[in-house]
Amino acid sequence: MNKRAILAATAIVVGSFNPVLATAAWADTVPTPTADATDATTLAAMQNQCDILAAAHDIGNGDEWTGEVVEGAVTLVAGPTEVDGTRDIDEDTIVGTGTFTPGSTYIQGDPFRIGGSVNMFGDQYADAGSWSDSTYNFTADFDSTFQHAFSCNIYQAVFHAEQTIHHEAEGQYVLRPDLVGTPQGEAAQQSCIAFNNAHQAGEDQGFWGDTPHGNCVFEGTQAYDEIIPESLDDPALVGNEPGTPVNQDQTDSLEGFEDHGGPVQAAGGPFHIGQVVICISPSSTTKKGVPGEWRTQNGYTGTNCTTDWFKNHAVWGSGTESSNGTYISVPDYSL
Repeated sequence: MNKRAILAATAIVVGSFNPVLATAAWADTVPTPTADATDATTLAAMQNQCDILAAAHDIGNGDEWTGEVVEGAVTLVAGPTEVDGTRDIDEDTIVGTGTFTPGSTYIQGDPFRIGGSVNMFGDQYADAGSWSDSTYNFTADFDSTFQHAFSCNIYQAVFHAEQTIHHEAEGQYVLRPDLVGTPQGEAAQQSCIAFNNAHQAGEDQGFWGDTPHGNCVFEGTQAYDEIIPESLDDPALVGNEPGTPVNQDQTDSLEGFEDHGGPVQAAGGPFHIGQVVICISPSSTTKKGVPGEWRTQNGYTGTNCTTDWFKNHAVWGSGTESSNGTYISVPDYSL
């Protein structure tokens, strides 16, 4: 499989996310391409097989055998495999996923209380951050291989060799015109009649149809030979035989979905991280009865980590004053 395109920090700045680390991106969902029509090269390979199958029927008697391609089912056998360097990412669809790692954090607002805790809390924010992974839609070129099945219709054109057909003379012998009405012609007329009778009786006289013969001439068509040249009948379908499927490669531009696009930089903050302890009460860090001081935590830089703020000003972020809090350990809580 080809190595996929990668998200690069200089390549994308999208909405509220941009990449922060070059990471291999592996397409999760790509549609199956539609097979292209059989191309000229594939058709030629099919026809070559049909020609071979047809020629196997030839026994050298002059008959002409031909094969005709009959296309069949088309099946995807490899791919789609993404072509290197062709990925066009739809930047509007990039979504950060996985683990969010904030950049520099800060506390926004004043300390507040939660239930009966002796500490105070604040809302932590970050101006920037990054996601450990991402998803996005893209378009890219993909190589695929489809198997094109086919069969061969086999046709036979029957050969006919050249023929010579002899046509005998058709007609009769009659008296020569110049003897008609003469004494000599009366005797000669009997000879003509005898010639005709003998032919009708099937006798081979050896001269039938020749002109003239004695005092008789032949009226009709003389004998001749008819030459019929060699020929082939029109091709007739005699069977169908399977061919070996032919593979055809193709490249398609497809829309895919990437579910592991690599880390991306979050932008467009601030981002709310959550509620964190920002004022640690001395009672939570010292032994009971041992004096101590409030201590700031998690980047809080304000001045309200005091018992006065805890008792008289801090609101409840969650819970209430009735949350079973016991604050006798908080310094000067009686003030």
